[in-house]
Amino acid sequence: MKFYKNNIAKIIQKHKTIIFLFIVCFIFLHPQKIADNSSTSFHFVNDGYVVVALGTNDNSYFLRNGHVMGYHFELIKKYCNKIKCKPVFIVEEDIDKRLDLLLANQADIAVCDIKTDSILKIKNINPVYIDENFSPSFWAVDNKNNGLAKNINLWINSYTQTKDYSFLAAKYNLNQIYRKSQTISDYDDLIKKYSEKINWDWRLIAALIYQESQFIPDLKSHKDAFGLMQIRQQTAEFLGFDSIDSNEKNIAAGTKLIKFLEKHFAKDSTINETELVKFVLAAYNSGHGKIDICRRNTAQKGRNANIWIDVEITNRRKKREQNAPKTKESYLSSETINFVNEILERYEHYRNFF
Repeated sequence: MKFYKNNIAKIIQKHKTIIFLFIVCFIFLHPQKIADNSSTSFHFVNDGYVVVALGTNDNSYFLRNGHVMGYHFELIKKYCNKIKCKPVFIVEEDIDKRLDLLLANQADIAVCDIKTDSILKIKNINPVYIDENFSPSFWAVDNKNNGLAKNINLWINSYTQTKDYSFLAAKYNLNQIYRKSQTISDYDDLIKKYSEKINWDWRLIAALIYQESQFIPDLKSHKDAFGLMQIRQQTAEFLGFDSIDSNEKNIAAGTKLIKFLEKHFAKDSTINETELVKFVLAAYNSGHGKIDICRRNTAQKGRNANIWIDVEITNRRKKREQNAPKTKESYLSSETINFVNEILERYEHYRNFF
């Protein structure tokens, strides 16, 4: 027994520094990790999404020349990017109804512009203080989801110390009042007229036009695409247009191209209406021939060629390893993928406003 004790004593003496550090880590770091997890654990109404109820008054969430803007809109997007979730916005102008959505577990956050003492009197609400420059301004969280409030507070306290936040706060200062836009663009009437002809939602066409030209009527691309809907002269002639120099002709040609693409993909009756729209948008950017090839690639690789996300994932360009031989395989460009995703995201915002 004495032999073992002596050996143990020697081992401890030899490695006392390592053993000491191990004990310190165990005592201090391990409990801290548990505390961090317990204090910031939270859930969402829908996994992977943060549902936010807010109004369109003042500088919270609004449109300017078709562009989605707002102090809380941008701040929420930055927070969601940090936690790797997608924001979903529900417009509710009545503050009480916003809080009702929160307490009914239909929203994760409610943006409130009411006085501090008023919100503190509301039961089951945990207010997250945002910034005194935008007071009274809170993100309300249900008390049952206390970890979310703590997580937001940790992030806000850190983010408000950055230069990025200083630029954001300056962009939406208190002295600047934004009026609720009554239109998406100056071309809403024309967009509605020609969207109706092809039985498409005019707000979706408007979202596409913003993506193409940001409503700049005389814009010309390096690929010789022209106007609001960025139509090439060759494409216009194929569609039966001698000229696309006026805004109306440009929109008429663009919507006719959409109808042509819709008919092309509708030949496959197994594609549902939602996915059909995505394929049309992708083809508007890269051509229907390219999308047909990508769909065939998807089917050959055992995935569903009728689902856009499957086609997108299967045909993304992978980083080529150094010295690896080039292949003739067709890929979707990041431009096309972003084109579809950004139009659909903007469309959801346009639906909120109109």
